[in-house]
Amino acid sequence: MRLRRASTIALAALALAGCGDPVRVSAPLGRSIAAGTPRPAPVSATPAPVGDPPDERGGMIPAAALASEDSVSRVGVANTPQLALRRYALAYVDWRASALPEREQQLAAMSVGAAKLTAEQTAAARSGADALIASHVANSGQVVAITPGEGPDAGRWIVVTEEHTTGTGVYAGLPRLRTSR
Repeated sequence: MRLRRASTIALAALALAGCGDPVRVSAPLGRSIAAGTPRPAPVSATPAPVGDPPDERGGMIPAAALASEDSVSRVGVANTPQLALRRYALAYVDWRASALPEREQQLAAMSVGAAKLTAEQTAAARSGADALIASHVANSGQVVAITPGEGPDAGRWIVVTEEHTTGTGVYAGLPRLRTSR
């Protein structure tokens, strides 16, 4: 008798377990089982974008920051592109590790556009500066040539420098370099 009574109570409990408010029961993905089969959302025809995306500058960058990208400080002002590039190249090749952060700030002040962004990021990173300072690294050089690019390099400038880097430790005895940028 006890076994029959216990099994009846267990069956009743199982039967009643499924009862209750169906809204409280949730299925995967958070949809209620009581909500039924989802109906498809209405679809409207939207043309796919074509060509290049619109210029992202409109309202995305504060006006002051946008203006500063294309402005050069008094340090970088020059009468000709060649003179501006020569000043930049000389500042770029002549430096001492102990004064490198100030030199990188100077290069950023002399730059515009993408070159300014690159120079500012380099100055902010300070990557390797401590190792250069510890090894007393210095660089000196001269500008060999500056010329406008031709063919695939049209609209760009070619700057050729000759540089010599000195220092101690792993920087001792580095060869002279002739580079073009």
